[in-house]
Amino acid sequence: MRGVMRSLVALTLSVLALGSAHAQQPSDPPPPPQDVVLGSAEARLEIIEYGSYACPHCGHFHENNWHMINSEFVETGQVRFIFRPIVTPPEQMAAAGAFLSYCVGDERYYDAVDLLFMEQSNILEGMRNREDVLGIYARIAGALGRTQDEMLACFNDEANNTRLMSNLYQASLDGVRGTPSFLFNGVLLSSQQVDGEYIFIYGEEPLIINGDRVAAEFTEDSFRRIILHFLTESDSD
Repeated sequence: MRGVMRSLVALTLSVLALGSAHAQQPSDPPPPPQDVVLGSAEARLEIIEYGSYACPHCGHFHENNWHMINSEFVETGQVRFIFRPIVTPPEQMAAAGAFLSYCVGDERYYDAVDLLFMEQSNILEGMRNREDVLGIYARIAGALGRTQDEMLACFNDEANNTRLMSNLYQASLDGVRGTPSFLFNGVLLSSQQVDGEYIFIYGEEPLIINGDRVAAEFTEDSFRRIILHFLTESDSD
């Protein structure tokens, strides 16, 4: 696994450099993100999540919210959902997850997202203890119909690195500063500390629902309330 992780580190160095390069307006930016879209093209609300397979907050969000979002809003045709992986430390773990999700094809992409977050704590613990975590990735790949050799080929595929760089470049254009962050119909929803309290910011202003600022909580009830708010707004447009 050490050799595999060294190759991932080498690949992700260019991804990390891209964030600072964007400030200098690179003359040859990467192509647009190659999104895997879940849900109806006619959905009234599009949600894009920028997340990292190495980000515990993203793992908690997925555990607490993903199945609610999918069953209540995506499968009912109200929401179109996109998950764009980006890189946070440990970078090789974030890249490995992204590359593995690309490896399985669009039809199993969100199955890979689900499994990678389910195994996140095991991978993080293994890396902290300097254990060989290749077996965990191989188990995920096997559950998704890919052999270990196919997985390793994905880890070393330059096209996957370009795809990940595209996500990071677009994240910088969208103003993303941390994970998880979300675009609701193209406008960034992020969290910020205001008057000693972390609240959601939509675009440049606090998110207001029923006259109150919304606390930056990623619970199922809180995120359901936010989605219903934007769906109601789209109905009134």
